[in-house]
Amino acid sequence: MENESTSGAAQEATAIGSDVAATESQITTSIVQLETTLANAAAAAPGLPGALGNAFGALPDGTLFTIAAAMLAGYAIERGLRYVLAQRPATPIADGFEPRVTAGLRWLAGRLLMIALFAFVTRAVGRMIVPADPAAARLGLSVLAAIVFTRGIAAFLESLAAPAAPTRRLMGFDDAAAARAARASAILVGILFTVGVLRAVISGSVGIAHEADLAKLLFVIAIAASGGWFFLTVREDVAALLQPKDNAERPGWVSFAARNWAYAFLALVVLDALIKAAAVLGLLGEAARAGNGAGPVLLTTVVASLIVASLNVWRKSLDAAGASPWAQGATVMGEGIAVIAAAILILGFWGINPLAPEPTSGFALLISAALEAGAVVVIGIALWRTVSALLVDAEEEDDDEEPDGGDGMGGEGSRIGTVLPILRGFTLVAIGVTTALTALAALGVNIGPLVASAGVVGLAVGFGAQKLVADVISGAFYLYEDAFRVGEYIVSGEGKGTVERISLRSVTLRHHNGPIYTIPFSSMGTIQNHSRDYVVMKFRFQVPEDTDVEMVRKLVKKAGAEMAVDPELEGKLLAPLKSQGAIGIEGRSFVIGCKFTARPGTQFIIRRKAYVVLQKALREKGIELFAPQLTLAAEELAKPAMP
Repeated sequence: MENESTSGAAQEATAIGSDVAATESQITTSIVQLETTLANAAAAAPGLPGALGNAFGALPDGTLFTIAAAMLAGYAIERGLRYVLAQRPATPIADGFEPRVTAGLRWLAGRLLMIALFAFVTRAVGRMIVPADPAAARLGLSVLAAIVFTRGIAAFLESLAAPAAPTRRLMGFDDAAAARAARASAILVGILFTVGVLRAVISGSVGIAHEADLAKLLFVIAIAASGGWFFLTVREDVAALLQPKDNAERPGWVSFAARNWAYAFLALVVLDALIKAAAVLGLLGEAARAGNGAGPVLLTTVVASLIVASLNVWRKSLDAAGASPWAQGATVMGEGIAVIAAAILILGFWGINPLAPEPTSGFALLISAALEAGAVVVIGIALWRTVSALLVDAEEEDDDEEPDGGDGMGGEGSRIGTVLPILRGFTLVAIGVTTALTALAALGVNIGPLVASAGVVGLAVGFGAQKLVADVISGAFYLYEDAFRVGEYIVSGEGKGTVERISLRSVTLRHHNGPIYTIPFSSMGTIQNHSRDYVVMKFRFQVPEDTDVEMVRKLVKKAGAEMAVDPELEGKLLAPLKSQGAIGIEGRSFVIGCKFTARPGTQFIIRRKAYVVLQKALREKGIELFAPQLTLAAEELAKPAMP
């Protein structure tokens, strides 16, 4: 046995050593391949001027001039239309987030339409005057695409900063921060325009010839460096927007994100540059090499971030304005859709199609599964927030001001306010569990054993915790029969007090003297509810034997009419104060009975008010309340003593 164990350990060590050696060999091969590819690109680079010369020499005469003329014609038409539209009277823009965003998006949409018009006219004019040569057409389209893309980025960045038009500024910069962002944007756009046109000229002339590999690699580095510089330049201004200094203290993760957001974008810049560089050098295949550098990854990321931030702000404004929970859920869904769409676009720019019916590689299959799981999570979160907002909204609508009589006897509670917290907990747990299981299934995890295990565990808990099950079932029936609600004063076999909280297995009562009772549902027994529908409050007082009882009855009735119009008692007094007449005789006094009907929990306030009003009415008529008196009679002591 010992020899077998030693042999097995030796075999395992040998296998591990083989895996490590294979990994090291793969790394070494990749490094050698990268060095060879860079050396080949550097060796072929001197032939780029000659390749460009041959390509331009093969073009028909006047090709560059006709391309420039077509673009000038398109720009002239665009400028003319913009001049005509600028003559219209400007519409005043109201203050606030939504008017500013609306105006900024309207301006951006108009500018993008103008750029589209420029591209359309340039393309139409080019077809008429540019020679019908495939190489000339390819060159013209490459340059036009680079210009249109760069102008689109310029329009987008200008709409964010808008230093001269704060009423349509999409970002919440102040004027100084907007000016700094505009300057950085101008430099970035200049670099992108230069690099984009040069890359378009090279790609449109020599295609994917190896002579252009080194130049394209330098273009990738230049774009990455300019993008990283731009994010570092606006880092502090954007951080001030994410966490204003005059705002309340926020969670730690918000402060961390505000301070370090630019470094996340820098990591994306580096990753994008590495993938594009690998594509340029042909390390990802000829198909990726042919389409390298075409993906505006950073622009997509920035746009998606702004959309998510805007929807978040919009959702908060809708919440503050009391909008429908469905609208808030729609904004949450919009945030998730923006993130997933951005991920799909970025992967497409990197040559990965996550929506392909048959992924071409294991990595693409993993990405596709991750996107599907992400979509499930987004839908789950949207449902979670929508249902939670709906239940909270319904609870707030039904949550009238709880009457407080000052005696700790509670008042009539809300059935919705009692049931909704438990219903919310069950619903959100169900949504969370369903979302998690569906997401795991999308990732390829077999959830059958998990579901079966959960059933077995539930059965075991049911047999081992019968008292707990009895508590839960009893509580469900109490709630179904509406025996008590949160805020009501009840008396049970184990305690009494105002219902403060209801959980799955117990109810918490606050006694009017302060102590708290936590009573399991199965131990509550018969419930006596003192806070349901209405309360009839009775009290009595005594008057001397010579008092006109009928006059006292009229005084009580008059006092009840005065209390009925008291604004402090509006909505609390259900039936007015009235006298029951003389309900008894005690010694040399009549006992006068009074009663009124009130909302539960307000009876003590109304009774105190009744005492004050009756005292005033009786005093005006000279009627004194009867008080028992002790009379001592002195006997005559002058009698002779008994013999």
